[in-house]
Amino acid sequence: RVNYFTRLDAFSSEHNPSWSDDNRNDESDWLTSEFTLLNMPTEPSPELTPETVAVACARSLQWVDHPTPNEGLVRVFPFMTWECRKVVTARQGGDTVERFCQYGLLSPALQPFMGAYRIDVGNVTMTPAQPPMRGALASFPIVIQGAPVLALQHPSGMNRTGIAQPPETRMVMRLEKQRRPPLQDCWLVRELLDIRHAFAGDMGNAHVGG
Repeated sequence: RVNYFTRLDAFSSEHNPSWSDDNRNDESDWLTSEFTLLNMPTEPSPELTPETVAVACARSLQWVDHPTPNEGLVRVFPFMTWECRKVVTARQGGDTVERFCQYGLLSPALQPFMGAYRIDVGNVTMTPAQPPMRGALASFPIVIQGAPVLALQHPSGMNRTGIAQPPETRMVMRLEKQRRPPLQDCWLVRELLDIRHAFAGDMGNAHVGG
């Protein structure tokens, strides 16, 4: 597998809450992302904005094997809720980082990020908290341009008939502000939704990215 990186801007020392990934063109974002991993937070903190957490997770998954195999999955493990880890691993990898890596590598929800040519994280849509049910939500539209190798083969490894364009996947990453210790006021990834399979209305996706 290839190695993957993240963007430097996301992890300034000030953790600017107004930061957004504004690199909007058709070029690969790999060259600008290696240095970001050196500054990536290693654990949730109330000081981290939802934008910082969203980009950190997206870029870590993009460079899932940097600097060692599955390291990107190790990095995102503490930034996902237990429920999210269970869902994306088909209920197999929610409890331990070892099982999360084992089953997350095969996850249809995570695979589009891995080795992606480019990932654009859009502007956030905020949803107020509804205590005692849940904390505030932050939803980000994400556009993923697939790895170049996917022009020649399917994610399964099977060769395509002829040459196609690498796939473009549109997703919504939803974070929730935690309400209880020990992670109170920390933003964690609650859901990763492929918009081809999610619906609007009470799912809260109607205005995400709009």
